[in-house]
Amino acid sequence: MTAPPPGPIGFRTIGYRTACAHEAIRRIAAAGYDGVEVCLEHPGLEPEALDEARCAELGQVAADAGITLATVSYHGDRDPLDMRWRRALRAIELTPACGCDVLIINAPRPGPDAPADLEAQFERQLAAQVERAEAVGVTLALEPEPGLLVHGCADMRALIDRMESRALAVNLDIGHAFLTDDDLSAAIAMLGERIVAAHFEDIAGGVHRHLVPGEGEMDLPRVLADLRATGFDGWLTVDLFDIADAPDEAARASLQYIRRLVAG
Repeated sequence: MTAPPPGPIGFRTIGYRTACAHEAIRRIAAAGYDGVEVCLEHPGLEPEALDEARCAELGQVAADAGITLATVSYHGDRDPLDMRWRRALRAIELTPACGCDVLIINAPRPGPDAPADLEAQFERQLAAQVERAEAVGVTLALEPEPGLLVHGCADMRALIDRMESRALAVNLDIGHAFLTDDDLSAAIAMLGERIVAAHFEDIAGGVHRHLVPGEGEMDLPRVLADLRATGFDGWLTVDLFDIADAPDEAARASLQYIRRLVAG
């Protein structure tokens, strides 16, 4: 089975975390991508370190390189909760200044060191984030991830139904869903038209380690076909974060695989 990608193809700046953001954008463009996802955990791009002028500059760097600044993401995995909540709200405010209307976020991780009211905190803060997103015209694309409060696609579907806001949607990381959901095709269909962005990589051995597409065991042609069946035509963004030693090689290999997949 072969299928064209549902939409344009991007790459995340965090794969180039040892480079400054401007260099990362230019190298992603040089690798042949249509767009870039600016990650606000990239060194120097923390939300409180940015203002609207710097965000506009990032968009201009992308435009000058011939690509689109497609999406913005903020994953506060290593941030204390108070900082995480502040940074998420600031990231929402900065997203339009980047020329984008989709901000990708995730949920915190439960565990013995987490506060007892973590789930209640998260839902209160998410409600505030959704309200802010509605006010500034941003869609929050929440990304289910193994081990987090929003762990799998069923968790995500239930959260969408509870929140009842069109400003809350899904960034489907296909590798995450492969690990958390027994039937990936059914999971994609369940989230359906609420998927507004997708992260793309491969997985092997049931281990949460993002691999260059084609180096794992996922049925990636089927995944693309399932995404297209939902009507999804958003950004398909390669998500590789453990490639700092050779990011250009990984970026080019990923894009070459996707192009071969499309060519059949």
